[in-house]
Amino acid sequence: MNKKYILCIFVVLMTITNSSYAFLVYSKPMSKRATPVPMSVTFKIPSEVGTSNTIGIAADDDNRNPVGKLEIVKSDGTPDCCTAAVITTNNGNIAITAAHCLFDFNTQTPNAAAFFYPGYNNGQPGPVGKVAAKSAYIFEPFAENPITYDFGLIKLDYPEGRRLQDDTGAFDYDLDIPRDNYPVNVFGYPIDGDMNCIRDGEHLCEYEGLSFDMPSDVPNPQSYRAITIDVGQCSSGGPWVRIFDPATNTGNVMGVSHGILPEPYPEETAAWSWTRNDFTSLLDYAENN
Repeated sequence: MNKKYILCIFVVLMTITNSSYAFLVYSKPMSKRATPVPMSVTFKIPSEVGTSNTIGIAADDDNRNPVGKLEIVKSDGTPDCCTAAVITTNNGNIAITAAHCLFDFNTQTPNAAAFFYPGYNNGQPGPVGKVAAKSAYIFEPFAENPITYDFGLIKLDYPEGRRLQDDTGAFDYDLDIPRDNYPVNVFGYPIDGDMNCIRDGEHLCEYEGLSFDMPSDVPNPQSYRAITIDVGQCSSGGPWVRIFDPATNTGNVMGVSHGILPEPYPEETAAWSWTRNDFTSLLDYAENN
């Protein structure tokens, strides 16, 4: 989400995150939300990756952290970067990120592969190492208009009989996103932007501040939340966590980093604000496919 790559909700060039995500979109508000249709993406898992690289950690390990770096291989083989986080599920091996980290709107193709490093920081993988993604799940309307439904779920290739969330910890999630203003902690691995940290893509960065509703003159303001800074390229998909407890790395995910508002608005990072039905239907689809 580089400042020169601006998420525009009007009929102008829009970029959600890294250099490949530039689109033309429509300004008219969405009509009454129809039930969106989920779609799945199957990733390639190189034979040398798979599950053999996960070493596992004790469930009470102090180093558990559900936030991680997400390395992406696009359909043409070029690399890209995002952020993801493990969420609490029955499956135990599911992370949340942005839909645009999983599906390339420009080429209308899913990304070829994705690799998750929970707890990655200071250039070092977390305790479980590199975990390959098996599949991803987004809503079909995102492929038609990338300012909509910009969240997705990743099913991870973890050793049979084990659950990643038991080794890394996991965030709960809000099904009914609170309105008004309230504090959130936003995480990512930026290579630019305004986070007060080392912005080299190798360090886990955190912003703590108020989230708020969009201005009423933004199309579909009820579909977004905002914070006042640019969290930076490669922070896309990073969790927005409400009631975060740094001692246990727990809290409720209420959004993931999506993009930047256009002028004349301040440079505010937006998160897609899902509904209860949207989130539960996508999660059910992910856990059963």
